[in-house]
Parts: sequence; C-alpha cells; structure tokens
Amino acid sequence: MTSRFSVCALIAVLALATAGVRAQAGPGKCPRDSKLLNGGPTLVQGDGPGTWWGLVIDGLDAAGFATDDQKVDYLNHIFGTSFGSLDLLKTYNLDLVESGWDLNQNGYVCAFELRGTRAYSGDPLIDVTSFGISDDNVSKK
Repeated sequence: MTSRFSVCALIAVLALATAGVRAQAGPGKCPRDSKLLNGGPTLVQGDGPGTWWGLVIDGLDAAGFATDDQKVDYLNHIFGTSFGSLDLLKTYNLDLVESGWDLNQNGYVCAFELRGTRAYSGDPLIDVTSFGISDDNVSKK
C-alpha cells in the first residue's frame, strides 16, 4: 500500500513539474515575414496589445464595428455560431487558437496579416478582421 502511494505521489509530482516547466516556457520564434503581427510571438490568452484577442478587437474596431452587439453579430457570422456575448465568442475563439495552433503548448502563436490573392475570401473586411496563424517554433521530434 505504501509503495502504491509513493508511485502515485511521484507521478503527481512529475506531472506538476512538467506543467510548471511548460507554463514557464517563453515564446518561441516566428519566421521573419513582413506580414508578421505584434513583432513576434503573439500571446494566446489575455487582452490588449500583443495578444490574439487584442488583434481581433483592434481589427473589429478598424472595420468600423463600434458596439459589442455589432462585433458579436459579425463574429457569429464568421464562426458560424450563435453566441450571445463577446465574452463567449472570446472564449470560443481562444480555445480554437489554443487547441488547434499552439502545438507546443507554450501559450504563444505567430500571427500574420492576410493580404494578396491567397487572402481573397469575398469578405471586404478580411484585411482587418482575419489573420494567418502558425505555432511559434514547434519543437522537432
């Protein structure tokens, strides 16, 4: 019984240590690109400058969406969702970014401006409301 408890305790300590190392890991490197936003890695979670949601909100503001209701309507249209608040859309979007693009799980991605013929989608606001994305420096196995 004591050895089983010791093994379980050791596993718990290793799991916490791994999570702590991952949480302390800083941003990786983004490729040099004239379309890179935020000057380097973009923080997935959070608000304001240097964050993914900061890019989204700044883009919506630049597109002329002045109220939260306008932003909610547009984002629901883009995502194909029917959330009732900007907070729910934020959670939805950041969960997508974190689970789909932050492959090395360090909390950062690389965000890029979309432009050129490959960026054409029929949405006249795509230049300010949509962004390219990749992980920052996925570790090689």
